Amino acid sequence: QMKKNIFDNTKIWEWVDSNNDNRERFEFTEKLTPKDVNSLLDIGCGHGGFLKLISEKRSDIRCVGVDNSEGALSHVKVEKVKASITNVPFNDGEFDCVYALEVLEHLNPEEFKDALNEMARLSKKYIIISVPYNEDVEWHMVKCPECLTKFHFDGHLQVFNEQKIENLFNQQGYKCLSHKRLGWSENFKFHKTYVRLFYPNQVNKSPHYTVCPVCNTELNTKKPTKDNSVNKKPSLFGYFKNGIKYFWPKEKQSYWIIGLYGKL
Repeated sequence: QMKKNIFDNTKIWEWVDSNNDNRERFEFTEKLTPKDVNSLLDIGCGHGGFLKLISEKRSDIRCVGVDNSEGALSHVKVEKVKASITNVPFNDGEFDCVYALEVLEHLNPEEFKDALNEMARLSKKYIIISVPYNEDVEWHMVKCPECLTKFHFDGHLQVFNEQKIENLFNQQGYKCLSHKRLGWSENFKFHKTYVRLFYPNQVNKSPHYTVCPVCNTELNTKKPTKDNSVNKKPSLFGYFKNGIKYFWPKEKQSYWIIGLYGKL
């Protein structure tokens, strides 16, 4: 239900389009696509952001999108089919390359295994996937203010690191040709401690738009608020909190890992 609530809503796609990191991920994935690909299938294509980019850059390729959300598919401008990643209505080996970009992390264990098999069945040559890198799923749980349900703000269930990516399609007869981490940012070291100490009100809060899977409440929607900060003097703790930012150690982290696989 959460998948339907989120991905049928245009607000999530407006956020994706406004995020420069997502644009970088799409561009990297397009360049990663081998030159001998003449047909591709993007499963879980969402609103078709990647399909739009690659169809513009490589107009000679047959581009097909698959998604289980009618709301998301309504934005897709190329050939498209409504279907689940575990049951896609195309022939074996019909596409040179099959993609699952930010999809596999949403699947439960049974769906996950079936999805890998289905992607391998549909592909003739290559598979490309992108997933969040080494995510702390528990830390990204949020709490609905209405029904108090705790859930991952993007509905993530799976965690991926380099080892898992390298061996992901071994049983399906595919070898990992390359993988790369992407979406680099500089964050405070010991991030959880930092947030708990200085921004406790942000714990269990969504960083962007999401929907409660139980009661359908929209979280983190922007509403106009009265600004009373002009005449408000910072507290002593506020000065301390702002000052410590300059001394707190930082580290570089990447959000995604992208893998390219070739058929053996």
